[in-house]
Amino acid sequence: MSSLHIYHMASHFSTSGFVATVFLNSTLIFLTIFHLRQIHKTYKTLIVIFAALCLIFSFIEMLVHPFYHSYNGGLINFNMVRWEGWSEDWITVLVASYSGVYVSIVSFFTVLFLFRYWTMMSSPRLEIFKGWRILILVSWSVIFGIIGGGVVLYFGWIDSYSRDYMRDVMLEHYDLDVNHVSGYTVIAYDQNGNLRWNAFGFSFGIIFLMEIQFAIVGYCGFHMHFKMNDMLKNVSETHRRLQKQFFKSLVLQITSPTLTFYIPAVAILTVPFLNLEWSLPTGLIVCSFSIYPPIDSLILMLIVSDYRKAIKGLFQHPSNMFGTKTTVTVPSHGVVFATRAVIRNAWLT
Repeated sequence: MSSLHIYHMASHFSTSGFVATVFLNSTLIFLTIFHLRQIHKTYKTLIVIFAALCLIFSFIEMLVHPFYHSYNGGLINFNMVRWEGWSEDWITVLVASYSGVYVSIVSFFTVLFLFRYWTMMSSPRLEIFKGWRILILVSWSVIFGIIGGGVVLYFGWIDSYSRDYMRDVMLEHYDLDVNHVSGYTVIAYDQNGNLRWNAFGFSFGIIFLMEIQFAIVGYCGFHMHFKMNDMLKNVSETHRRLQKQFFKSLVLQITSPTLTFYIPAVAILTVPFLNLEWSLPTGLIVCSFSIYPPIDSLILMLIVSDYRKAIKGLFQHPSNMFGTKTTVTVPSHGVVFATRAVIRNAWLT
C-alpha cells in the first residue's frame, strides 16, 4: 500500500511550520533587540541565538523534508530530494546536520535554563559570561550538536544490509529504489537475530545526549521551584514579577520540547528493538518537530508581559518601530536590570 500521500502531507506540514517559525521567531528577535529594556544583555543575546537556531532547524527541515518509516526491527529516515550536482551522500550529510541542529536546540535550552537559574541564585558566574565570553555558553550547544551529527553519520550510514532490509518496503510504500535513497537507518538485528551494535550506538547515543540536557534542566528546575520565594523576597516587585514570568515560560518551554521533541524521538528510536511485525509511516509522529520552534517563541511572547506590552506599543505607535522614543524607568538591580543608557551602550559595543 502506497504511503506517498502521507509523505506529501508531512512535507506540506513542515513547510507550514517553517512559515510560522519565520514569522514568530523573527518577531521575537526583533522585539528582543529593539523593545526589551529590562533583561540582562547576555540573556537577550541567548534568546536571539536560540530563536535563530530554531530558524536554521526549520529551514533545513523545509529543504530536505526528512521522513521516517518503521518496518519490523528497522527504521529509515529518508527524503525525496533530488538536486542537480548533489549526490545522495551529500544530502545525507545535510540530513545529519539537521539532526545535529536538533541536538543543539535541546542543548541550548539547557543553557537558557542555567542562565535563569544563576540569575535567581545571584550567582557570580553571571559576570563570567559577559562580552565575548558568552561564546563559552554557546559552545555547549555547538559541541553537543556536532557530536549528535557525528553519531548520525557514523552509526546511521545506510549499509548494504540496511538497504536489503528496507528494499521491498521502500518500493511498495514510496516507489523508491533504496540504492538511491539518502538519509540514515536503524536496523536493530542482523539476519541471525543478533543485536547490531551500530543501531544500538545510534539510538543510545542520541537519547543519551538528550538525557544529559533534561537531567540538568530538571535539577535546576526543582531548585528554582522550591527556593524561588526565598531568593526573590529581597528584590523589587518588578524584578520579582519578571523572574516569575520567565520561570513560568521556562516550565511551559520544558513541556513543549518534551512533548514535541523528546518523546517522539525516543519512541521512534527505541521501537526497532521491539522487533514488531509492522510497516508504518512513523514520519507522521515526528511532524511535531515542525511545531516546536514557533510554539517556543509564542510561549515566551505570551507569558512575559514585556513582550505583550511591546507588541501593543507597536500597534499604538507604529512610528516607534525601533523603540527609539521609548523611555522606561527601570529598577536598578545588579544581575537582571540595567538603565537604558547602559543597555544601549552594551549593544553598540
